Amino acid sequence: MNPFVPSADSSEAPERPPAHVRLARALAVDSAVGYAVLSRVWQLLTGPVTQLLIVIHLTPGAHDYYVAFSSMLGLQIFVELGLHVVLINVASHEWSRLSLVDGRVTGDPVARSRLMSLGKLMLRWYSVAALIFALAVTIAGSIFFRDAATPPPDAAEVRQSVAWFAPWLVLVLLNALQLSLLPLTAILEGCNQLAVINRTRFWQGVIGTLLVTMLLATGGGLWALAGSAAVRLAGEAYLVTGRYRRFFVSLQQPVTDGSIHWRSEILPLQWRIAVQGILLWMVNQMPVLVVFRYFGEGQAARLGMTWTILTALQSASLAWIETRRPRFGSLIAAGDYQELDRLFFHLTRMSLSIMAVGATAFTAGVWFLGTRSESLLIRLSGRLLPVAPTALFAVALTLLQFALCTNLYVRAHKRDPFLTASIVSGLTIAGLEFWLGSLWGVTGVAAGYAIGVSLVQVPLWTVIWWSARRQWHPGGAAHV
Repeated sequence: MNPFVPSADSSEAPERPPAHVRLARALAVDSAVGYAVLSRVWQLLTGPVTQLLIVIHLTPGAHDYYVAFSSMLGLQIFVELGLHVVLINVASHEWSRLSLVDGRVTGDPVARSRLMSLGKLMLRWYSVAALIFALAVTIAGSIFFRDAATPPPDAAEVRQSVAWFAPWLVLVLLNALQLSLLPLTAILEGCNQLAVINRTRFWQGVIGTLLVTMLLATGGGLWALAGSAAVRLAGEAYLVTGRYRRFFVSLQQPVTDGSIHWRSEILPLQWRIAVQGILLWMVNQMPVLVVFRYFGEGQAARLGMTWTILTALQSASLAWIETRRPRFGSLIAAGDYQELDRLFFHLTRMSLSIMAVGATAFTAGVWFLGTRSESLLIRLSGRLLPVAPTALFAVALTLLQFALCTNLYVRAHKRDPFLTASIVSGLTIAGLEFWLGSLWGVTGVAAGYAIGVSLVQVPLWTVIWWSARRQWHPGGAAHV
């Protein structure tokens, strides 16, 4: 039974829906949103337990590697080039004329043929991308982590004692295999199968957390990351080869009635998203690697742990609008801009409110930990940033929330006018992070991020979104 959808097996349904159904409707929660939020709630509830185990079972040096591994894996953007975002948007436009019947794709033959051509084209692309990722990131990471084992002087002895190579190699290979499946799951998302996908990913999160907990508690150390990656790979493989096997079999016929043209329909949006994705990696992930490389033992862990919790909050609050991306694409294809705007503004208000409450609560929690004298709480506080940089990151990410919502709205049109603004804001934020970070460490990084986001990125993206609505939609400015 789906907890987010009212039961339909009763012939004498009450005139007024049950309280939980009314609440779900008021909060704009359907199956896709419900399971996405459950996944984030699970992360938020179990995250403290995982972090406690990390504090207890990993040395500060090993914890540095733990967060640096995740940042290094972000190099995937350099080979994947943001293509999965384009796939979701392109597939959603084709899906507006298609449906799923007995597990098979049916509907307009031209749209079906174009969807088939999209899948075949992207499988070839991602097969090459996965191979390049496996080779390049394994080599780059191995050189970086080997060299980082010596400086700075206070971290040398501890880092040299960390057995990082084998876990790193397995982690990269597992992520490369998952990358090869990404085009298929992206197409499923674009075809509005988010309810099933998010349910699967919820259980991936549950099983992955339990496995990570077990590995950390039994001395598995950095192998916990490989265990989590293995669970994610198994879940994606289940979707492609199990749950949606008939879906993909029905798309294996020869393309006859129409095809997607990469140069004219994908490339114009893809290269823009790729450039923005690379800049995003520079802003969000590179500072962790720089702190890992040049600052003392444990500093990268403090930055990484704080950033992970805040971005988990952001991801949870974005679920309200991100899961509606296929719906946005269908409404745009149908020209129903009034319903598009009504849905967007309602969901954006929900998303902003949830992010503001969560970020405030987390900052207050960091402050509270800093006032305690209990041994375990002192150790936990020592793995988080102090309250000042935490507050700076929290404010910046809350302000950024609206800009992220507008970005999803605009890209659902299969267009991306954010390129110049993203380059300007990305380089500004990265420059401020490195400049202020070199002066004041992680507090400087947080200050640079907050200044760049609030004074450059959010204003630029908001102006672009407002302008795009006015130009692309008849009477767009009136639909507020």
